[in-house]
Amino acid sequence: MYTFLRNGATYLQSLAFTRFQTFISFTAAFITYFMAGNIAWGIAIYYTIGSLMGSRLALCVAQKISTGQLRFILHSVTIALIQLVIRVAFP
Repeated sequence: MYTFLRNGATYLQSLAFTRFQTFISFTAAFITYFMAGNIAWGIAIYYTIGSLMGSRLALCVAQKISTGQLRFILHSVTIALIQLVIRVAFP
């Protein structure tokens, strides 16, 4: 999403491009795991439901926040994820 925003795309365009990229990535991963028989269906169902609900929520919220608020949220989430990775990698 950062890449699209930095290259002049609007917030909603960036969101759409990012969602499309994610869809393609998940589809390729699903096909790979399905062909190998490595899918835990009990978990996959919940992840799918959560993903669909989260993407719908993101679309509703996306239309109501400003670009400044978006940047703050993106930076905050990025920093939180980096901290999480550091804590997990170096306990």
